[in-house]
Amino acid sequence: MLNIETYRTELFPDLIERIWIAENKEQDAELVIPPNQYVNVIFPLNNSKFKRNEIWINTPHIEGVSTENTVLKYPAETKLVGIRFYAFGLYPFLQIQGKKLINNSFEFLPETEKTKNFSIYSDRDLIPEIENIFSDLYCQKSYKSVFQVRDFYNNFRWNDKIYSIEDYCRKAGTNYTTLNRDFNRIIGISPKKFERLIKFRKSLCSLIDSKDKLTSIAVNSGYFDQAHFIREFKMFINQTPSSYQALIKLADKESKIINYNFNLL
Repeated sequence: MLNIETYRTELFPDLIERIWIAENKEQDAELVIPPNQYVNVIFPLNNSKFKRNEIWINTPHIEGVSTENTVLKYPAETKLVGIRFYAFGLYPFLQIQGKKLINNSFEFLPETEKTKNFSIYSDRDLIPEIENIFSDLYCQKSYKSVFQVRDFYNNFRWNDKIYSIEDYCRKAGTNYTTLNRDFNRIIGISPKKFERLIKFRKSLCSLIDSKDKLTSIAVNSGYFDQAHFIREFKMFINQTPSSYQALIKLADKESKIINYNFNLL
């Protein structure tokens, strides 16, 4: 069984969504992670390794925003600690171009003696150690440069009403060309694609946590109607919302794997 503990960080809460620790104490586990709008920095602990899309990883890695499914395999005794950033959240620490991050995973090069010694700490003692590492990497100038993307995310993620990008640009006093340039530099996809990804993820969380009908989930996720919802949902994972909801109901609720898929990664 894969056990996941999550921790909110008091440091940079508008950039770091949470810190998570995942441990597989029993048999090998395989997860299919749907497209997601987060960036993760992952540290294998205790000489652990895991497989991402058939590639073994045993060193600190960065995983970018994903617009496609990701297959993860965790052998028994795997233990990982991850920092889950909002899509724009890593940029103030590591100024990596978005196009390098999108649908990609690569080694986190600034490995220090602190990261090498992560395994000696208890789970809770890891949190301040991680915060110290990213405090050293933080750049205020780069933080200011992500304001527009961060504001866009907050508007679309927490607004349940149908809200167009054109409406947002008028409200924010900007234009799509400027917005698109920022998105491509920081996230690696256009504002339109990112807005669709946000809606998709909102609907996934609702499929798990809500007993609402699909029509209500569609509207509350920002879709015009159920047909629009189904079409967009299929674009991301090639399944209808109803068929995916049936899959969720079959999952072992005690394992928390489904909640891990959507709410954490």
